[in-house]
Amino acid sequence: MGQPPHGAMSHEGHGGMAHGGMDMTPGGIPLASGGEDRDGLETDLLHLRLGPVLAYWPAGLVLRCTLQGDVIVDAEISLVAATELESRHDPEDPRRFAARRCDNAASLLGLAGWGDAASRARRIRDSLLFTDDRAGPVGQLQRLRRLVGRSWWLRRSLHRIGPLDADDLARRGLPATMAGDVRDRLLAMLEHAANSIGGQQPTGPSLGVPVDAIPDLVRGWDLATARLIVASLDLDPLVADREVSHA
Repeated sequence: MGQPPHGAMSHEGHGGMAHGGMDMTPGGIPLASGGEDRDGLETDLLHLRLGPVLAYWPAGLVLRCTLQGDVIVDAEISLVAATELESRHDPEDPRRFAARRCDNAASLLGLAGWGDAASRARRIRDSLLFTDDRAGPVGQLQRLRRLVGRSWWLRRSLHRIGPLDADDLARRGLPATMAGDVRDRLLAMLEHAANSIGGQQPTGPSLGVPVDAIPDLVRGWDLATARLIVASLDLDPLVADREVSHA
């Protein structure tokens, strides 16, 4: 399978962002407001929203960002009602656990611009959900993980994005499986999926990645990079019986 050339990371535009409650120009572009920069000078602040419906984005998750230039300086998270997802997810089912990891890996690979690898991950997901084959998906996942792990382009593109060490994890209440950078977490998703259907006890993000940690994780990054970081958290379907906000 071919890989995208260096610099071809799509980070998919930011279509689907809403600008509720903002002053708009006649062309529909939100107007920036003033804010104090680090050196005490006033700079423009822009408020944008990601979600709740956006390609390669966790359904039901809303991230409201305040931008200074192209950098997120503040963020708030909320969940919208998504109770229909609850019935489709069974954490005790290893095949569904693996399928969710594949789905999340496909989203991250799609954001990174590697469409062929994303398509592979989706095909494995479908095989897990709609066939009884076990050996096939295990082998396919192992091959995909090797392919991703050997990719020099992906290593260079995702290296040192959203790094988390042991202290970071403890401070934010994140599981040990989130250690490393975005690339490390992508490889971990594929490994968790293969281990789950290979007979090992599923471990990892399904045990709980608190969504209220997300704002802190994306501060200081641009929007495209923030989307990669969120995708790398390998979230399970988000369920809320009402909208819940987290500053």
